[in-house]
Amino acid sequence: MPVGNMIVALEGTPASDTALAASIALQKAHGAHLTGYIALAERAVLEDGGQNWVPAAIRKSLRSAAEEAVARIEAQFRAATADLPEGKLHLIRGPRASDSGMAEASRFFDVTLVGLMGEGSPSTGLHPDRIALMSGRPVLAFPKGADTTRLADHAMLAWDGSRAAARALHASLRLLETKTRVTVVTVGEPKKADVEADGLDPKTTLERQGLTADWITVPQGRGGIARTLLHHASVLGAGLLVMGAFEHSKFREDIFGGVTHDVMAQTRVPVFLAH
Repeated sequence: MPVGNMIVALEGTPASDTALAASIALQKAHGAHLTGYIALAERAVLEDGGQNWVPAAIRKSLRSAAEEAVARIEAQFRAATADLPEGKLHLIRGPRASDSGMAEASRFFDVTLVGLMGEGSPSTGLHPDRIALMSGRPVLAFPKGADTTRLADHAMLAWDGSRAAARALHASLRLLETKTRVTVVTVGEPKKADVEADGLDPKTTLERQGLTADWITVPQGRGGIARTLLHHASVLGAGLLVMGAFEHSKFREDIFGGVTHDVMAQTRVPVFLAH
């Protein structure tokens, strides 16, 4: 089943612009409904009353500037999607520009597209990994300037046999096409059950969906699992990295870091996340 309904977070940042470009390409490929969700952090702070200590005149000026920014983002969305079918386009001025607000909206869509925080992004920007965790829906995350034209050419699936990896595998099938080549990468040795039982492996699962698939095992590099995955995504020329998010405690990942956190911080290719 192809993607039929997707939402893209519009933050007015370079990474957000990349996510918007990808959403347009996916709409054309799948004929999906596309909803733009204006998620402007400054607007949320004002609406939440977080600036009550600021004099009224300054609050008014800040609110006016935020509304101007919203209008610019809306105009950008309208211009970028001008050649798409009007009946498939929708726009929401998000009442809550936060991970939780975006997660609540995401629950009604097949996939959510979000730009990754980085240079030029507000400190209160959205976190795709947290949105995937809180929404229960898959998220496509884009670093700024990422190539958005090769998502369905060659995907790399990070496989460790976990529940999150299985969820990512099956959720990504709506995005991948029969022409897509998928390379499954396991860091370290596969689990015993993966190699002993005929048909109980990710390669067979993908091939039975009509995809061309390979499965390789690679040793963990000195930089850890995240850097190993990203290195092989680069070596393979993958246009998309598919992975499970937060198999372990989110609290533990926030405090000590983890594979999901490290991939989000370092990736140069789009990442498809599912939890």
